Amino acid sequence: MSLDPQTLFIVSVTNLLALAILLPLIMGGRLSPAAKAARLSLIVHAGAWIAVILSEQTTSQWANLVLSTLSMGCYSASHWLLYRALSEWLGPRKLRRTLATLAVTMPIGYAIAFDNYAWRVGWANLLIALQLLILAQATLHPASKRHGSWRFALCICFSAMAALTLARGFLGAFHTDLYPSFATPHPINIMSLLVANAAMILSNVSVLVAWREEAELQLRELIAVDPLTTLLNRRGWDERGTHAFSLALRHQQPLSLLSMDIDHFKQINDHYGHEAGDAALRLFGQLLHEQQRTGDIIARIGGEEFCVVLPMAGLDAAQGFERRLRSLLDSQATEKLGFSFSFSTGLACLTPADRSLENLRQRSDQALYQAKNAGRGRLVMHDDHLPGIDRASFSTT
Repeated sequence: MSLDPQTLFIVSVTNLLALAILLPLIMGGRLSPAAKAARLSLIVHAGAWIAVILSEQTTSQWANLVLSTLSMGCYSASHWLLYRALSEWLGPRKLRRTLATLAVTMPIGYAIAFDNYAWRVGWANLLIALQLLILAQATLHPASKRHGSWRFALCICFSAMAALTLARGFLGAFHTDLYPSFATPHPINIMSLLVANAAMILSNVSVLVAWREEAELQLRELIAVDPLTTLLNRRGWDERGTHAFSLALRHQQPLSLLSMDIDHFKQINDHYGHEAGDAALRLFGQLLHEQQRTGDIIARIGGEEFCVVLPMAGLDAAQGFERRLRSLLDSQATEKLGFSFSFSTGLACLTPADRSLENLRQRSDQALYQAKNAGRGRLVMHDDHLPGIDRASFSTT
C-alpha cells in the first residue's frame, strides 16, 4: 500500500479533530489552567494542519502566504500552550523566554522569507525543532508532586518529531529538488507524517493521563485539608507527620510537637455567634500559615484543636514559634474580629523513648491539659523524659 502526504494530512486532521471534539466531552468543563491549556493546544494544532491542507489546495500566491503563515503561527501557539500546561503540572520550566521568542519570530520570519522556498523551509523547520526540543526537556526534572510516566512518553514524542523536523528542514534548505513542497512524497517527509500521527495519539493519551494524575492529587489534597482554615486535617496530619517523625527518629534529628487549643471557644460561639467562632478559627489558621516554615506540618485536628510538627526544631525554636504566634494573635485579633482570644499550648520534644507520632502527641496533650489547669493562655512543656528540668521554667504566658 502506498502512502502519500495528502492522505496522511487528512488522517492527521481527522484524528486531531476527533480528539478535539472528544476531549472536552471526556474532561468536562471544570478544568485546571493546565488542562485547559493542553486541550486548547490540541485544537490549535488541528487548526495548523487544516491551514496546511488548504494552502496546498490554493492557486493564489497571496492565499498560500496567509494560510502557510497561519499554520506556522498555530504550530508555535500549540507548542506554547503545551509548555504552559507542563509548567502548571510539573512546576516552573526552563527556557520559557526562549520558547516565547521562537514562537513569535518563527511565523514572522517565515512570512518575510516566503518568496525564498529554501530559506522559509529551513527557517521554519529549524525553529519548530528547537521548540520541540524545549518541550522535550520541559518534561524532565519535575518540581512538583506530578511526576508520572506520561512525561517520558511526551519526551519521546517531542524528541522524535524534533529530529525528523530538522531532517525535513535540511532537505528543504539544501536539497530543494528532493523536497520542493510540503506534499512531496519523499521518504523523510512520509516518515515525519507517520510519526506525527503516532505522536499525536500518544501525546494526547499522555495529556489525559497527566490530567487524571492532577485530578487524583487534588482529590487527595481535598481529603487531607480542613476547608475552613485550609490547614491539614487529622488525616493529612497523621500521614505527613508520621513521615516527618520517622525521618527525625531515623537520622536522630530534633523534632518538636505543639498541641494548641483556643481558650474558651464555646464562650466565643455563645457570646458572638458561630460565624464569629469560624472567623476566629480562620484567623488562627492564617497566623499559623504565616509562621510556617518549609517542612513544618500544621493541622486543625478537630474543633478548636490544632497540632504543629516542627522538624529540625528543638526546644528554643518551638518556644520561638509559639511566642511569635501569640504576639501576632494579640496584635490582630481585636482589630480583625472585634474581640480578643487566647490559646493554650502543650509542647513535647522528640526523645529516644518516643516510638510513634501518637506517643509524642499524647505527651504534648498532657502538657496542654496542664496549661489549661494552670489558668490557660500559656505554654507548658512535657518533661517526663527530661529529668532535672523544671517544667515551671518553661511555662510562659
